[in-house]
Amino acid sequence: MKNQIRKSLVSAGLILIISGICINVLSQNTGAAVKLVYNYPADKSIKYLNNSVMTQIMDMQGQSMQVDVNSAFGCSVRTAGKQDNNLKIEIRIDTLGQTTNSPMGSSGGAIQDIKGNTCNIIISPEGKVIDMSESANLVYTMEGSGQSNMSQNLSDFFPVLPSNAVTTGDSWNMTDSATIKSASMTMKTIDNIVSKLEGFETVSGIECARISGVHSGTMTMSVQNQGMDIFIKGPFTGTSEYLFAIKEGYFLKLSSATKVTGNLEISSPESMSMPIVLDMKSVNEVTK
Repeated sequence: MKNQIRKSLVSAGLILIISGICINVLSQNTGAAVKLVYNYPADKSIKYLNNSVMTQIMDMQGQSMQVDVNSAFGCSVRTAGKQDNNLKIEIRIDTLGQTTNSPMGSSGGAIQDIKGNTCNIIISPEGKVIDMSESANLVYTMEGSGQSNMSQNLSDFFPVLPSNAVTTGDSWNMTDSATIKSASMTMKTIDNIVSKLEGFETVSGIECARISGVHSGTMTMSVQNQGMDIFIKGPFTGTSEYLFAIKEGYFLKLSSATKVTGNLEISSPESMSMPIVLDMKSVNEVTK
């Protein structure tokens, strides 16, 4: 879910229904504890499509201005080996695009020159990012938002799994912080997560663990956009849920909803401050 927050905010530039799945049934899991770990296959790629929508509302001297942003990111993921006890994950970019609608008009579209590029990132068996330096080298320009890189899309792509074996009803806490940088933006987030294993279910023959999360934290972001120096700060709250294929070793679907209520400050070319609210929803799911 943290990735959905960061990616939606970044891709705005301020201004998983799995394909083919139609039936979810309760599994016959008896409640035994399971240890969840990532283990993507090496001989085939798992394809994902992440669709997100964001509504951004600013109060400009008593007048409300709304900006709607729709984003899509598709990629193919496979294991490319191991590094010590961690996994090297190869990610191939299949699609990337964003459209923005505001009172000033519409902008954006698909980014063609990034398609087909690959990078490797290192994650722990639980999905924590160890090294994603290669992704920062995949640079692209988003119309209306300036220059970005793939680290902004991939920093929290993988839901972080519990460190211990869990069974239905177990809950655990985690705090995560991250700093993401590009040529025009620096963003820092602190996310406090209370997660719970809601149960086990079988989805199209795949035994899955269903895990929910309640999120709260803070976000700060500095942006240089169209000659303006912009700073946003505020708390956020949210919820998330994901399905993790136990034997296969990867997540099938991740859904999230997040709300940021903060303040936007512009320091140049002239100084001003205004309230801002960001409502975001995202679904990242396996496709065929």
